[in-house]
Amino acid sequence: MGFLSDHPHTAITDTIDLCVSRPECSLEVELGTLVGLIRNKSSDYEYETNQEEAARALRKKLKYGNRLQQSRSLDLFDLFVTQGLRFVVLYNDDKLIERLQGIALNKVTDSRGGRYSSKIVKKCANYVLGWYSYAVSNGAQSNRAYASIVELGRVVKRHYSRTRQSRERSNFMNDQADESVHATNDPDQMYGIPRIDIKKAAPAIRVVISDGLAAAISLRNSLMVLPSGARSTDDEEATARFIQARSIRRKVLRYLQLVTEEEFLGSLIHANDELVKALASYDEKSGASEASSEELYSDEDEDQDSSGYESSSVASVQPSTSSNPFGDQNKI
Repeated sequence: MGFLSDHPHTAITDTIDLCVSRPECSLEVELGTLVGLIRNKSSDYEYETNQEEAARALRKKLKYGNRLQQSRSLDLFDLFVTQGLRFVVLYNDDKLIERLQGIALNKVTDSRGGRYSSKIVKKCANYVLGWYSYAVSNGAQSNRAYASIVELGRVVKRHYSRTRQSRERSNFMNDQADESVHATNDPDQMYGIPRIDIKKAAPAIRVVISDGLAAAISLRNSLMVLPSGARSTDDEEATARFIQARSIRRKVLRYLQLVTEEEFLGSLIHANDELVKALASYDEKSGASEASSEELYSDEDEDQDSSGYESSSVASVQPSTSSNPFGDQNKI
């Protein structure tokens, strides 16, 4: 321990610093050395402080280290967990778990104030989900050694599951027209375009236009009352309004494909525009810009950073920005 030091600094810290900083060092080999150092104790108190020191050394490399050190620190912690080493204090260190959660959810920055590399974020999230699966598959989810790791896994799993659902909802601009609205069996003779009996369909068209405008207003109102910073996808009423508005818009799109009379065409276009604005507002408040669970497993590469450690980018799924109801995405 150093002079006037608040924390112990022994061969445990030195070994972790060394093996996570040098790629030529075998983590599997050094793991045996670290386990021996942690277990080399004269009392239960020393056994606990050894684990606390290991947790602190890993956390500092995750926070202050470069990408290589961050990546290898995750690899080393993964070896601890998956080799069946039940270090209760290490696995339940609050500050280490907090740092891992922040990285996995891409919610924290490093000591320099920069965002973590997308490759580090994905590696951390995948490891957390792997640790959760490991504990569950080995019947250890109720073992106190894995308590914090299991809870961390649940949090990360919920987050990426919710983000995936948000992404699926955010693709509303690719919705196809509702084909339950039938055209006549007498298409245009020259171009083969489906036609509709406007006299018979007029009442239904008016209802759809009215419902579409009402649904857009209802959705916007539900979004206005959301608490600051709240996700639209977490609010049951807003999500129900979104689903309703999206369903009605598909009917509007279908009538836009069939109707040629100016009496209804302008009103249908207006209804579609209002629905698109409301749906887009819901999408903006959904937090759907974060990585989805599918993106955790992508292997797209970024340029190498100054440390020479290669990272990969998070692919983003963006909805179309066009609100053209006659676009190719709206199939008849």
